[in-house]
Amino acid sequence: MDKITQRMKEIEILTVALSMLILIFFISYVINEHENIFIGMYKIITSPAVLVTDFMQVGGIGAAFLNAILIFSFNFFLVKSFKVKINGLTIAAFFTVFGFSFFGKNILNILPFYLGGILYSIYTSTDFSEHIIPIAFSSALAPFVSSVAFYGDISYETSYINAILIGVLIGFIVVPLARSLFDFHEGYDLYNLGFTAGILGSVIIAVLKLYHFEITPQFLLSTEYDSPLKILCSAAFTSLIIIGFYINDNSLSGYFSLIKDDGYKSDFTQKYGYGLTFINMGIMGFISMGFVVITGQTFNGPVLAGIFTVVGFSANGKTVFNTIPVLIGVLLASLGSKGSIFTLAISGLFGTALAPISGVFGPIAGIIAGWLHLAVVQNVGLVHGGLNLYNNGFSAGIVAGFLLPIFNMITDNNNQRKMNIQKKHMNFLKNVQANIKKRMNENNENEEKKWKY
Repeated sequence: MDKITQRMKEIEILTVALSMLILIFFISYVINEHENIFIGMYKIITSPAVLVTDFMQVGGIGAAFLNAILIFSFNFFLVKSFKVKINGLTIAAFFTVFGFSFFGKNILNILPFYLGGILYSIYTSTDFSEHIIPIAFSSALAPFVSSVAFYGDISYETSYINAILIGVLIGFIVVPLARSLFDFHEGYDLYNLGFTAGILGSVIIAVLKLYHFEITPQFLLSTEYDSPLKILCSAAFTSLIIIGFYINDNSLSGYFSLIKDDGYKSDFTQKYGYGLTFINMGIMGFISMGFVVITGQTFNGPVLAGIFTVVGFSANGKTVFNTIPVLIGVLLASLGSKGSIFTLAISGLFGTALAPISGVFGPIAGIIAGWLHLAVVQNVGLVHGGLNLYNNGFSAGIVAGFLLPIFNMITDNNNQRKMNIQKKHMNFLKNVQANIKKRMNENNENEEKKWKY
């Protein structure tokens, strides 16, 4: 027991040391840039936050990271306070919400969703700890809160109240909706809450438009932080690999088994342990960075959201083998299309939500899913008015629900053909055995006749 305790302390020390090195580098950079973080935070909090709003462009890199750290700390506090188990989905939630803190979510516009979740747990007499993770994901609809609160040039007290009420309503109903809508794609869209948020957002925006509420589109992207973001990401993912390697007894033993996993309803922390899970997360982080570099897109807030979401879900379904076919499909779909480099990069990163299709049905199916995802994702944003941050999760749910019956039909047909072939082989063998037995009996009868005469 002492050895285990000692090792846990060593892991904690290593984690804190690596985190501090990254934090020191970041603080030094922010100080050198002479940014006013507090003014930047005010700009972020009062931003409508609709797609696409890069908080690094709105308030600067220092304020964007402060916002992300505050949201991460808030979720970490809830998880620790309510003793939520740290499994693959919990890790995915941490990294996804952290990533979107650069791109749509701020420390204020997420709070009404948690209040709605608390009211839901009271209403259903269930523990709030059971709903923290889906509620954290439901903040995909945070732009609804910001857009209503800061609608138009002037904000009134009623706007703030309406914004809070909408957030509370979403937090209250999102859990049962997510459970029900899961059946549409059967878990082949890893971002189930993205699909749920898309459906829910479409209904809410339709009601708002009925009363003449119009969304002003935005497209704010930063371009000046490419190099520091690449350095920070590289340091973070290297740290994950180092920590994972140390937890896994200084070896990569078992990692090949992990990357062969199909990723369908797979919690890697439970199946392979935290060490291999962290290694996979770090490696998938570098693969995501490589994909962005290939597309030629500079690193910014939305790109960070995409990368950290991939890294998070690399604890709960994504591997090298089941994501690369999807990325290839997205790249192939871009050939001859009119989409921007930004759309290509973001769609590829978030399109890996379809990794289980590639894992279960094979790489060709993954390529087809990625190809179709790029086509669908560029059009579904109109349905929810750009107020669902997990637009790609919505698209992936539609693609998975569309392709699943087709792939199942092909798989069932192939299995049936194999069974028919096996039956023919069995019948052929039975006939051969029967003929052999018949001839042996005839030979025995002839021998008996010879002895009689």
